[in-house]
Amino acid sequence: MAKVKSSNPLAELVSGKQNKRDDKVYRVRNFKQQRYVPLPNTVPASNAQKSHRKEFGKINSIVNVLIANPDEHKAAEQRMNKLNRKLPASKRFKTVHQFLYHEVKAQLAQQSAAKARKQEKEVLLPRGVKLHINHFTDLTAAELYEILKARYAVFTLEQHIIYLDMDNIDYTATHICLRRKAQVIAYARLFHDAGDPPTTLRIGRMLTTDRGKGFGRFLMQQLIAQAQSQGATTLQLHAQLPAVPFYEHFGFQTVGEPFLEADLQHILMQRNI
Repeated sequence: MAKVKSSNPLAELVSGKQNKRDDKVYRVRNFKQQRYVPLPNTVPASNAQKSHRKEFGKINSIVNVLIANPDEHKAAEQRMNKLNRKLPASKRFKTVHQFLYHEVKAQLAQQSAAKARKQEKEVLLPRGVKLHINHFTDLTAAELYEILKARYAVFTLEQHIIYLDMDNIDYTATHICLRRKAQVIAYARLFHDAGDPPTTLRIGRMLTTDRGKGFGRFLMQQLIAQAQSQGATTLQLHAQLPAVPFYEHFGFQTVGEPFLEADLQHILMQRNI
């Protein structure tokens, strides 16, 4: 709505828009008389609210089409009655529209989850980025140098972990990394800890230097596949607390309570493979 010329100072504000001077939203009550009513507690819709309204509109439009079809309406009513017989009285659906809304919403969520899983499977490396899987003895001096340089850049320079990075585990670990030309842009090592069962492997030193491009997800998929090929049934890692959601996305679950490792909060996570 355009600005309205009036002697009323409130009329100079755009209707429905937030006034930056006093954080109030003014709405038109009577457009002819140009009377505006301030609503101090009203703020513009958040992105989450807009997303929810968009989802509601999409589902509601599908439900309205289904209800308009007599055959679909009758079939939905039969499904609702069948489901209601299994539900307690407090959770039963009262109308066909309510039942269809719930049913369509569940179907769309299922489709969205399936699409997300498909996208994960189809993670492809861009041109120029290559996957390298090597045992320690197969690494050249230059390759090992680039791995240690990436680990130093992330763990020492970024996270200020002042501990000896070379802990002798590298000798027996499988080193998995993504390289662009000679530079390491994602890395992790897979190893067996002496105190673990033979079928348990651990992930350590996981990092990415070029973030937000899916390299971490691709690397995790390769780690799980590599652990399976080595006969492991359980995969464990010590996750920094901010990274827990990333690992949960791949089926890892937290075990026990957080603990300090290298002066940072970590927690044990594991998954069956």
